[in-house]
Amino acid sequence: MTTKLSKKFIALFTAVLFCFCTFAEPVIDETFGYALDIPEGYELTATTNDNLSYAFNHKNLPVTLAVKIYDSTEEAHSVLQTALQKIGSKDEAGSFDWNKNLCAISKVNFALSDGQEFGGWAVCAPTKLKGYFLTLLCYAPKSISDRCDYFIMSTLNSLQIGDSKSTGIITDFAYPKQGKQDVQLTIGGKKIKTTIDKSDAEAAGFVVNIEFAVLSMYANHPKKVEAWKRYYRLIYRDSYARLHHVSDDIYKALSTDIKAKYPNNSKLGYAQTLLSWVQTFDYKRAKEKTSSDFTPLPAILTGEGSDCDSRSMLVSLMLNAKKIPSVLLLSPAYSHAMTGTEIKAPGQTFVNTETNKEYLMGETTAKVTWGTIAQDHADKTKWFAIELDN
Repeated sequence: MTTKLSKKFIALFTAVLFCFCTFAEPVIDETFGYALDIPEGYELTATTNDNLSYAFNHKNLPVTLAVKIYDSTEEAHSVLQTALQKIGSKDEAGSFDWNKNLCAISKVNFALSDGQEFGGWAVCAPTKLKGYFLTLLCYAPKSISDRCDYFIMSTLNSLQIGDSKSTGIITDFAYPKQGKQDVQLTIGGKKIKTTIDKSDAEAAGFVVNIEFAVLSMYANHPKKVEAWKRYYRLIYRDSYARLHHVSDDIYKALSTDIKAKYPNNSKLGYAQTLLSWVQTFDYKRAKEKTSSDFTPLPAILTGEGSDCDSRSMLVSLMLNAKKIPSVLLLSPAYSHAMTGTEIKAPGQTFVNTETNKEYLMGETTAKVTWGTIAQDHADKTKWFAIELDN
């Protein structure tokens, strides 16, 4: 499950991507309640009259995503096995739990009538309509399918079914739950007990790795900003599903004291307590440019060092979980990230021109208050906002 994309292949794909200006809109089906946040560059190339089957081809990479809805009284395992048989795959589907449902997955190998061979992955999950199943098949020519594994996994892992955020379907297959791990945090001088799953840090790291591999392909692409946004959206979604209960534990432990200390703006008081907390973390950056600087959020809670973007996402997640709208602010030009919140207070703000929302800026790597940023990071034209909680 952890095959690495070769540097040579990433370099080749990056060069090819630069020749095209492609993009992908999120795939959303309100009837069956699913959404796909697929990588930039996929194009819809085929659909059936009943709108139950779709095919997407990537314009720059020979990867295909096939989407099909089946109605069946069987379980996901049987539905996927039948689908595999129809394309001539002899692979076996396996069952596992995802999104509180029994789902199915299979490695896929098949050949067309003209002899072309393909390899990839397929998944199947119940939709929100009882008796209907969503199957996804993502594949590439057999000769390069192993090198496309991360790209294929990223595509499938972007699936969401239902309204709540969930960990990815590929991630849950590769890293099933192992039981609770106790974690003790010290925030604002108060010791707070919470838990994460024993698999959370490793599983979240897997998501960071596959999404960074995909992001690396878009380094010189015209849609690289959109690729950055998707990279952080996918990590955030995974992190939120693992840690939203941690926010509940933190808020419950701190809320009484914060309301007493900040009677006129308890939201700002809570946000400042979180910002001051992450500013005390040990600093860490990747030694190699081929690695992501992003520390998985569950690993931060257990003491691993972190950089600006992981700290900023952690604060944004904790605030969003308590219905305090917050975003990630990113500047590739400055190689820096901050958090932003809609809380009204004096200080430096950033306006997202796409939504006209104004955010108070929060610096996570220096011990300052909300709205205070360094002069050498003050050019707002070099920043953009990533709406994480959509």
